Amino acid sequence: MEEQTRSEILKTIPYGFYITGVVGSDGEANGFTTCWVSQVSFEPQQVVVAVRKDQHTHDLIEQGGVFSLNFLDTDQEDLARKFTHPLQPEDGTLAGSPYSTGETEAPLFDEAFANLECRVVGKLEAGDHTVYLGEVAAANLGRPADILTDLDTPMEYGG
Repeated sequence: MEEQTRSEILKTIPYGFYITGVVGSDGEANGFTTCWVSQVSFEPQQVVVAVRKDQHTHDLIEQGGVFSLNFLDTDQEDLARKFTHPLQPEDGTLAGSPYSTGETEAPLFDEAFANLECRVVGKLEAGDHTVYLGEVAAANLGRPADILTDLDTPMEYGG
């Protein structure tokens, strides 16, 4: 009973939804839906992102040492859901989602309203996830918007 109670309480922590873009040492780009993200430092500007160890994208972030955070707006639940599944590159897109690359070479998805590019400067093993500390290398605001959160959708990742 206590385990269930802890899980239910943890699920009440609100999270934003992002597409984390990664690139391997061989240039293979990919992305996945993330919600365990937080800013942790003002100077230098740093964020953390938690990545499941059993995912291919974990291998890519380990190889490439960079990631992007692509911010989704409140109308982009379908896009968040799409990136919860393994995706294949096709015609310069990732499963039809166009992207470009910036300073770090991590994919910056065109559909996002804002992007942060980060270089991995540290990591912490955390059970079935690795928590990566990324220093913000570049930022882009395409348009103002409100971020999609788990309060806006039945999607959940926690507990």
